[in-house]
Amino acid sequence: MKFNDINDLKRYLSLLEKQRHHTQDYIFGIELEGALVDKYGKPLDVKDLIPELNKMYQYFQFDREAGACQLEIRTYPREYSEGVLKEIETYLLDAILDIVELAERKYDVDAVFLLLGANPHPEVLSDKWISDTERARKMAEWRRQFDEIKVGKRYIKPHHIALAIQSMHVHIQGKSPDDVADKFNRLLYIIPEQIAISANSPIIGGEHLDYSEARLMLYEIADGCRAGMPKIPKYPISLMEYGEYVSSFEPIMATSLTDMIKERHEDNRIRLEIPFRVENRVYPTQCTVRENMALLEYIMGRLKYAQRWSRQDFPPLKEIEMNRMEAIRNSLNGKFIWNGRGIEIKTHMMEAINKAGKGIKSLDAEAKYLDILRRRVRKRKTAADVIKRWYAKGDDTEERIANLVEKVWEKTRKNQPLI
Repeated sequence: MKFNDINDLKRYLSLLEKQRHHTQDYIFGIELEGALVDKYGKPLDVKDLIPELNKMYQYFQFDREAGACQLEIRTYPREYSEGVLKEIETYLLDAILDIVELAERKYDVDAVFLLLGANPHPEVLSDKWISDTERARKMAEWRRQFDEIKVGKRYIKPHHIALAIQSMHVHIQGKSPDDVADKFNRLLYIIPEQIAISANSPIIGGEHLDYSEARLMLYEIADGCRAGMPKIPKYPISLMEYGEYVSSFEPIMATSLTDMIKERHEDNRIRLEIPFRVENRVYPTQCTVRENMALLEYIMGRLKYAQRWSRQDFPPLKEIEMNRMEAIRNSLNGKFIWNGRGIEIKTHMMEAINKAGKGIKSLDAEAKYLDILRRRVRKRKTAADVIKRWYAKGDDTEERIANLVEKVWEKTRKNQPLI
């Protein structure tokens, strides 16, 4: 169902209030984005692979993204359990290997499906790699109005940034409109910890950026303030308040309130369609399927804990934004400020992972992947630290990119976490 404007949403919510029904809670799905490249990191077009992949798999949908070399894998909504996570892990790994096999037959090269959060090869930053879909072309044209972004020693055009970054989106259904708003608000204040624990995108277009998680910074600049931390003046207590927030902006090409949501590429957003759900967009794609499953397990457990046990007042939005920047810059080596008091990110994250574990148990499940994240926190290292070290080896940019792609693909193929 599509809501054309805020009045459509208001009428539907009023009707729903009179005809209450229980909706299943914590039904989830993910979108995992990766980049198809050759062994040197040079991009390959995914367009012709998608129809074949959609014939092969009934558990996933495959689709195109902003960049012609980018491929999105979407799961169908499932009820949360550790068994479902394990099943998704197995099927995703199979799908990744099939993507590569199809690409190698088509292009007669050694292909790689790169799960890195960002494309390291400079070639992707050109108009050539804008996907030929109507949406990709129009969004690229809209972004051309913004100034070039300085990255390292070079400048990148804003309409190329979307071609170079990949993420994992987690959709979580709520049991009522008010519950969806509550999920959105609680996801807001755990944005900084999610960034700190998942950083892995320091290399973009052959440039080593001076951030642990550069993807978020670049996209926020390139997207004309429609990305990053939501620009809300206060926590929305209802879907109507969130709908009013979205409708206060001029659409780019959207013709409905439902479509206007998709033009706000913020860390979290509420999908104003049926069923109502929150969409968490903070995580960069991790290098292995197991690491992506660890972050999925974390967000489900952490959110459940926050909804069930948290009794504290929501922190000021400015404090969240400040801690978000600290996580982008320093990942696990920084310091958060909560309620005016400083705390080492390492200490905060170990407590947060324990809360996530408790949340998973309250979902009648067992945590199977959180130890991957505990190991990161104990060592104060994320994939970003490993990737920086790997990228430093080589005599020139091309050799460094090829070395990085080879090492990441070896870990991806074997499904071995980087840390």
